[in-house]
Amino acid sequence: ARFVQASQLSLNGSGIGTFSDRARDYVRGGGPFDGGDSLVANQGYINGLWYDPNDKGGAKTKTDLMWAGDVIKVGLAGSIRSFTFTTHWDASLKLEDINYNGQPAGYVLNPGEVVNYVENHDNQTLFDINAYKLPQATSKEDRARAQVLGAAINAFSQGVAYFHAGIDTLRSKSLDRNSYNSGDWFNRLDWTYQDNHFGTGLPMQGDNGTNWSLMGPILGNAAIKPTGTEIAFTRDAFRDLLKIRASSTLFRLRSGDDVKARLTFHNTGSTQVPTVLVGQLNGAGYAGANFGEVVYLVNVDKVAQTVAIDALKNKAYTLHPVHTGAGAADKRAATATYTAASGTFTLPARTAVVFVAN
Repeated sequence: ARFVQASQLSLNGSGIGTFSDRARDYVRGGGPFDGGDSLVANQGYINGLWYDPNDKGGAKTKTDLMWAGDVIKVGLAGSIRSFTFTTHWDASLKLEDINYNGQPAGYVLNPGEVVNYVENHDNQTLFDINAYKLPQATSKEDRARAQVLGAAINAFSQGVAYFHAGIDTLRSKSLDRNSYNSGDWFNRLDWTYQDNHFGTGLPMQGDNGTNWSLMGPILGNAAIKPTGTEIAFTRDAFRDLLKIRASSTLFRLRSGDDVKARLTFHNTGSTQVPTVLVGQLNGAGYAGANFGEVVYLVNVDKVAQTVAIDALKNKAYTLHPVHTGAGAADKRAATATYTAASGTFTLPARTAVVFVAN
């Protein structure tokens, strides 16, 4: 009552960063306080919304998926108020003019004022939320790939990239929603990369007891728990994402004006391939860009997808050197292709890939 409280909106223009719930909730699905069947039914962009429904998620629509993609683009653009793109209903709007639960979806002036994340110490880890939302028959490999997709969206987003400890090792707290007082049994990390501690028991009753009946069968499903193979893949794929982000200042643009001038989204509007995100970054004359152009693509679908983009015809795109290096973790990403004559990108299932041009 005595002074203006710090919040996302009141800190706009201050240079102080706030954690953004925009992309977080739509990457993961649902909200941080979901319980009961909603924990399963409210799938997110990376874990099957519409394109891979679980046994409770069949009521979702293609429009729901495209809206999720729009909100994730807000995060990819650093939540810059005056950044403009074409929504899934074919409107060209500034991010501040897109309604996000009664607030502007874009709420900052500069990317340093937003902290992007998909997992934190609060609420379930990304692996655990995916354990609820991915269809129970999803393979261990695809669970690992979905985890990498969440990390990739964060790595490609303008603003401060925040990664919770263990996102790279499929960290599980056995579905614990609030583990601050749960001790090492639920909070431990295995630095031998052999175990993510999923299914080590029902979490403490406090914030979890009302969902124990739902948790029990999921925690008892041995097909969900990863082996050292999936953990090592996720770790190494995450490290490659960090190498890609570090390879160019285009992933870390310094001002809102830079973002508006250099980032363009493709595959937007009502005719888009809804499971594919495409961002183009222009590096001309930008210090540390290291590339003339960067194009990142994220295919969250369980099948391969092809997108043809007229604006990207007749370019000299090649896969980012991290993808083609001998030690590249994701061999599937290295099979992505670009056809210059048609501006067509072919993307493997559940894969994030970056192309560059000089």
